[in-house]
Amino acid sequence: MKILLFLFFPFITFYAQTNDFPLKNQDFSKILLNENLGFDGKIADEKIDVRFTSVVKDLKKPEIYFVKGIYTTNGKTLSYEGKLTFNYVFNVKDLPDNLLIFGDFQLNGNQPDIDDGFFKGKFRIQTLKNENERGNFSSTTFKGIWKNLDSGKESDVWFSNFSHNDISKVIFK
Repeated sequence: MKILLFLFFPFITFYAQTNDFPLKNQDFSKILLNENLGFDGKIADEKIDVRFTSVVKDLKKPEIYFVKGIYTTNGKTLSYEGKLTFNYVFNVKDLPDNLLIFGDFQLNGNQPDIDDGFFKGKFRIQTLKNENERGNFSSTTFKGIWKNLDSGKESDVWFSNFSHNDISKVIFK
C-alpha cells in the first residue's frame, strides 16, 4: 500500500498546483500596462499612483503574470516586483460582449531602507470578450492591504484605472 501511495504522490501534487483559469491562452499584458497611464487610488487616506513597467506571462503557468513597476505616495516613488494570478471568469449580466476576471496579487517593494513593504489582495478586470477588439480596454481595480515591513502597520489600499464613486460597492471574488 505504501508503494502504491508513493507512486501516485507526484500526480496528486501536480494536480493540486494547477489552476483552472479558462483564458490561459489569452494575453492580458496590455490591460495591465494600461498604456503606461498607471492606476490611481488610495492607501489609508493618501493618494497612490501605481504603474506596471514590465508584465511577463509565465509560460509554464499561463494564469500567472510576473510584474515590475513603481508606485508613488507621500512624495516618494518606490519600486516593486510581484505576481498576479488570474483565477476566475464570469459573464456580465447586461453586457453580453463583456467578461469579468478575478484574481489575486502580491507586489513586494524592493527598497528595504525606505518604508518598504508589500501589497496583497484581489483584482478584478472588466473587459471585452473578443480579444481582437479588446486592445487595452478595461475597467481594472486592485483592492487589498499594504503592510509596512518596518512598523508592521497594515493599511487598506485600492487603485484602479477609472474613478470610483464608492470602492465598497466593487465586488471582488
